Amino acid sequence: MLDVTKDKIREAAEQKRREYEKQEREKDEQLRQLQVEANSKRAELLGYRFGYIRGQRYFANLDIRDIRQEGVRIGLFGPAGSGKSSFIVTCERALRPYLCKGTAGIQDAGGEGTIILEECLKELGSDFCLVDTRGFFRHDADEFTALTNIVYGRIEPGQHITFDRRVDNVGSEAYFSKWLHAIIIVLSATDPRLQDGHTHRNNLNVVREFMRPRGIAPITVITHHDKIGKGEERDILTKASTATGSSRDHTFFVTNYHEDKKDRDYNTEIEAMKVMKSALNVAERFVRIHKQQEVYKEVDKARSSQRGTEAVEDFFRRLSAKRHIPFGRFQPIIDVLKREDITTSQSLCDNWRDVQYTVSMSDPMKDYIDEELSSTLQNLHL
Repeated sequence: MLDVTKDKIREAAEQKRREYEKQEREKDEQLRQLQVEANSKRAELLGYRFGYIRGQRYFANLDIRDIRQEGVRIGLFGPAGSGKSSFIVTCERALRPYLCKGTAGIQDAGGEGTIILEECLKELGSDFCLVDTRGFFRHDADEFTALTNIVYGRIEPGQHITFDRRVDNVGSEAYFSKWLHAIIIVLSATDPRLQDGHTHRNNLNVVREFMRPRGIAPITVITHHDKIGKGEERDILTKASTATGSSRDHTFFVTNYHEDKKDRDYNTEIEAMKVMKSALNVAERFVRIHKQQEVYKEVDKARSSQRGTEAVEDFFRRLSAKRHIPFGRFQPIIDVLKREDITTSQSLCDNWRDVQYTVSMSDPMKDYIDEELSSTLQNLHL
């Protein structure tokens, strides 16, 4: 009887040993697969050349030499304490696995004063870099000016970002390679301004209105993923996507590396590299839209001698294509203009100042029309 008991004990112990070894083999295999995936994504990003994601045919007949020479610039924005600098550290460690820490300084929840624009990952030799703007989000007109200065390349790496004036050193079409070609907005999953569902959404409304007509599709990174429960994920994802205007496909949870974390985490690195690839994807789309608009402008100049007899419908079709606004939204304006016998772009230029107050439209729509009329009037006098 004693021998039978000993046999059962040995058998149970052997079964436990086999189960443990099986679990260890499965862990090792999972780790190996993660390592293979991380190495593959890293090689893809380190070898990135502009146009690799969308394909060269996507840019057929467009002059993209400036971007190929200078590379894609991806800007990062977010409140101080959102984990934005930690995300840059995570990206650096993902692409340079021999690093134990990154180069970006990490801010606490304060410190939103004067800041310096910095480029990261430029030295890796790929056709892209991250542009760190540090702590942001006072949500006022001065900060919006700073945002536009950064987006249009008026502030160069190493320069202080000013919140109280427009910088005019660069920023024209000739400096398109200095613009930001993609934007990542970083928000913390634990931020009460995100969790309440309306503070960040209201504060970011002006940013969304700035990006949408320009074809800028923001990427959203939600940090501090490890500090929320599984049941909270969907709600936070929805609130972050709504606040920034990102699609769900462009909204990512990321668990950043921390400054004192030395061990490799392949899941963290894969998350960060997915964000970078997504940003490159939307950047290529943005470049194509902009380059097509440049072609349209050249065509417009060639047709400027005929612009005075252009039908008012064609004026708004051109504006619709340029601003990516459905043509139907202009139809009520066209109807009012026709009732006033304004049927050509020349007549529209001559009478817009008087007739605009009889047309119901939003302020952004009025600004787009004013800008296009100014361009049309300029071309008519070339």
